[in-house]
Amino acid sequence: MKSDTPARDGRSARWDRHRAERRLELVRAARAAVHALGAHASMDEIASHAGTSKTVFYRYFGDREGLRLAVAERVTAHMERRLLEAVDGPTSGADALHRMVEVYLTVAATSPQVYAFAVAPAPAAPDAPAPVLGPFLERVYGVLESGLARDLAARGRTPDPGDPLALWPRAAVGLVRAAAETWLRTEPPERIEAAAMARAIAGWLLTGVASGVPDSPDPARSHPKTGASS
Repeated sequence: MKSDTPARDGRSARWDRHRAERRLELVRAARAAVHALGAHASMDEIASHAGTSKTVFYRYFGDREGLRLAVAERVTAHMERRLLEAVDGPTSGADALHRMVEVYLTVAATSPQVYAFAVAPAPAAPDAPAPVLGPFLERVYGVLESGLARDLAARGRTPDPGDPLALWPRAAVGLVRAAAETWLRTEPPERIEAAAMARAIAGWLLTGVASGVPDSPDPARSHPKTGASS
């Protein structure tokens, strides 16, 4: 008797593919809803904006926190790709750092509400890093640690755990996050352009406050386009 296992496997694969595609559609719809409604949008509001019922979202994500984590995975994956592109290829450590800061600001500014939704801590542990954000930041620390080690090696210096400079990568990420989240709370056109803000932050990190004072905003220059990034 011929086994029907392959047929069942084929149906299962198609169903899994359909679920993955539908889940991605819902994540994109949720991002658009949060961009339009704000980071504190409820499941009812998100579902209504998406043109479906919250039951559908519950079926795929369990609850609002599950949906938020799925959105956070997309946001951080997109940002991580952009950050890695910024340091790809031969470049000085200072240039790479400046590009990374500008990428972080630019991606976050495409939708401050989606960014806030993605990086919010879990309700059950408000003092802990967001479940998705924590691992993402650890990978960013790793990129900065590698760059720092290369720059120091080029100068004939080997960092060790007791060197205060070993704390620089984590301190740098903390400064960038804090500056970015404060910067995002200022609405355009008052918000300084991302490129100018990135130059200031990179200056603070590399040579101190005196050389990192931001340029005055120029109303004639364009500001980041708003919209939920894909």
